[in-house]
Amino acid sequence: MLSVLRFLDRLLMGAVMIVAAALLVLASCISMWQVITRFALEDPSTWSEVASRSLIIWMVYLGVAVAIRKGSLMSVEFLYEISRGTGRKLLLAAISGVSLGVLLVMVWMGWEMAHRVRFQSIAGVLDPINGQRISIAWLYAALPIGAALSVVALLTRTAELFVEPDPPAASLREAEPV
Repeated sequence: MLSVLRFLDRLLMGAVMIVAAALLVLASCISMWQVITRFALEDPSTWSEVASRSLIIWMVYLGVAVAIRKGSLMSVEFLYEISRGTGRKLLLAAISGVSLGVLLVMVWMGWEMAHRVRFQSIAGVLDPINGQRISIAWLYAALPIGAALSVVALLTRTAELFVEPDPPAASLREAEPV
């Protein structure tokens, strides 16, 4: 079961990482366009700042899911490192439970906000295909989608940590010199 979960997780998080990286590249290019139009051409682009900010919002919320999956978020690991056996599993369950609760609230509130603003549009940005205004709900959708992906990442990481044996004891004295 865990091997299937890991396989699906690898596919999902790999795709999320690629999309987040592409959004970062695109936001950087658009920001550079904004600088060129503002300072070199002295005719600022009306859409580039909003578009860049929107892409960065999406990139961050997608990137959080990958960071949770890899265990890269900042944490205080002292209690986790000194605990063993059942105590470690209880601590892991408590941390995961609180994190899951926060993420589920983010999914719910993000969905509510995206739904609430669905008739508002993003100022200065038009759909390049049909020239229509773009709903600001697409920006707000980054929150529930990123949080839902983070829930998947959290559950996968927690499942892995529950089945792996305790790592060797680590102490502050064993840390590598800086």
